[in-house]
Amino acid sequence: MSAVLGNGGRFSWSGRRALITGGSSGIGKQLASDLLRRGAHVGIVAQHADKLKAAELDLRQISPNVWSYACDIALLDEVRAMARAYRERFDAPEVLINNAGYAVYYTFEQMPSEEIHRLFDVNLVGASLVTREFLPDMIRAGGGRVVMMASIAGRIPMTPCGVYSASKHGLVALAELLRVETARFRIKVHVVCPGRVETEFFSHQSFKARAHRPETSRTIPVEVVSEAVIAAIEHNRFMTSVPRHLGVLAWMAAAMPIVFRPFWHRFLSARVESVYTGAAVSKVE
Repeated sequence: MSAVLGNGGRFSWSGRRALITGGSSGIGKQLASDLLRRGAHVGIVAQHADKLKAAELDLRQISPNVWSYACDIALLDEVRAMARAYRERFDAPEVLINNAGYAVYYTFEQMPSEEIHRLFDVNLVGASLVTREFLPDMIRAGGGRVVMMASIAGRIPMTPCGVYSASKHGLVALAELLRVETARFRIKVHVVCPGRVETEFFSHQSFKARAHRPETSRTIPVEVVSEAVIAAIEHNRFMTSVPRHLGVLAWMAAAMPIVFRPFWHRFLSARVESVYTGAAVSKVE
């Protein structure tokens, strides 16, 4: 198998084997749905077996070519068992989408140490473990695609939920390194950095309790993010921001820090103050 179809070749999803973590809801489930409609064979992985089974039943209404496996990707033994089960049934995934992740809306001072540990374990360590388990299979098969579902918070520091931002920065860095290291094996790496996508991601009580701010109403439909992931793979695009103007913001942060940092510091400071005071007013948006 080669995920690169030659110079100018069109990427075809028909018969492709795709594996998606965090596939029982939100972006992951939408991706599974869209890929099944394109003729792919899709595996979905998530922690909660009952929710995962319900998602699989929904997806079977689209195509029978769906497989599910309950796995906590933060636990190496479970990741290895999942990879072994997938390998025995399907061989190597041709497209691996590391989508699983979560956040809580706390400042670092408010964050329990156990939650810090769990956030890094799921958002960064989990994606690393899943990728490492399947990488030898993809190399042996002659190539593949690895997608890291990051966030604009993985390119620009964001707080509250700063631990989430730090974990996504790590994921972007990992993707940059993998892009170089795996090129010799014909493996392509993609990073997708969406803004605020209205999914169950925001169901945690810390998000529900926060003060309303202007930027919280600017959301991206989950369908748009799914299509952006698919387009990134089909057009072999390394970095994708959704919407695109967030990429410009990230570029400004890196290229013009003297201009960008004072503005961003005021913006983040207003967000932090709203956590401690409950105030929703900010002049920096």
